[in-house]
Amino acid sequence: MIPVVVGSNPIGHPTLIQRIPPPRKWIRPPLAEGASAGAAFAANVGAAVAHIRANARGAALGRDPEHLHQVRVGVRRLRSTLRAFRGLIRRRSASRLERELRSIQRALGAVRDWDEFAASRFAARLRGAARRPRALAHRSARTILTGARFKSVMRDVLAWSGSEPWRAASDPGEALAAFGARALQRLYGALCRRAARIDWADAARRHRVRIRLKRLRYGCDCFAAAYPADETGPLLHRLRVLQQLLGELNDIQVQRRLLGDLAQDAGVAAPAKRARRKLAARERQLIRDVAKGWSKFAAVPPYWQRQAARARG
Repeated sequence: MIPVVVGSNPIGHPTLIQRIPPPRKWIRPPLAEGASAGAAFAANVGAAVAHIRANARGAALGRDPEHLHQVRVGVRRLRSTLRAFRGLIRRRSASRLERELRSIQRALGAVRDWDEFAASRFAARLRGAARRPRALAHRSARTILTGARFKSVMRDVLAWSGSEPWRAASDPGEALAAFGARALQRLYGALCRRAARIDWADAARRHRVRIRLKRLRYGCDCFAAAYPADETGPLLHRLRVLQQLLGELNDIQVQRRLLGDLAQDAGVAAPAKRARRKLAARERQLIRDVAKGWSKFAAVPPYWQRQAARARG
């Protein structure tokens, strides 16, 4: 790529600005309605790896936080794909790759946390105090994203997905709708068990529900080719609303933790205390909203159950 102008990165050091593509969202892989489970697995892995690679250079340069956000979404989608197709692929090799991906995702999480903090409406003194830890997080992310390990993990998971990594008792030629119905029911059941009789003020349990909700959401994307869009819409809408609410609640927990780190400096203790009060007020409102959102989600019949019932009848 050709450097075109000198600017500065989030660390504050001069850097050559390069022409890089804008952040790219995930693109659903083209799959025929009658696609097999095996073909869908390989296509979804390929789409997730392409999503990550398309944003990795921009994320390493660190000028637009959306690049890094899209890399993290891509890694999360890749991990969710391995889980959604768990009944099809060899467990041991999938677990090894999933551990590598989880390690990458956690390492990149600190950058996203500090970027969100910098974009907040907190007092300027607080945002100023966050400059140094944010810069350190960006340096760490750049090391990961430009390193050999990151690139080799992407190559490995792509090559493995195309090597017919099927379990002995599985049928990669099974119709995607039949395989998907079982997989989605498993993900849906895990989510409902986590949320049963939940107190939404319980942050730890709420976080576990959020993880399973994301797994279901991305699982729905994996099997979307098998279901008419007009049937999936109501449930997916409720899933997106819940994901947004739980995501904001998670952000509040993260910001509390970062404020605690910064408040060790006596100079920002007072604005940090005021910020925590504002977060608490917003959290109370979100807890009420997520309780309502869950009730609305639970009232929508899962679309894969309806289609399975029609197939039996």
